[in-house]
Amino acid sequence: MKAIIFIVHGSKKEKSNNEFLELVENISKKDKKYDLKKAAFLEFATPDINSVVIEFIKKGAKEIYFYPFFLNSGKHVVVDLPNIIEDLKRKYSDSNFILLPHFGKSKKIEDIILNDI
Repeated sequence: MKAIIFIVHGSKKEKSNNEFLELVENISKKDKKYDLKKAAFLEFATPDINSVVIEFIKKGAKEIYFYPFFLNSGKHVVVDLPNIIEDLKRKYSDSNFILLPHFGKSKKIEDIILNDI
């Protein structure tokens, strides 16, 4: 079973977190590639990454992808997420964890901006 976790930093502002949850819900309705899909937060909100991973493993996920919803390759993208995933690989060696390129790496962002201006 294939799963994906969409990751965002998280905010102390509930409205910001809810915007991300709504985005992931809309993506999940349209996606046909993954069996399980859910949002997770690094800080300030729940669910956190570990909780979602445990939930997905209990549901039978053997391949879990992580999509960092970050615009730039800052500390969270370059250091924190790879470290979290390495820890998960050690804890759950029966599962395969794949960190996808962060959102800001998408070449389609340029088209979105050009379309909006």
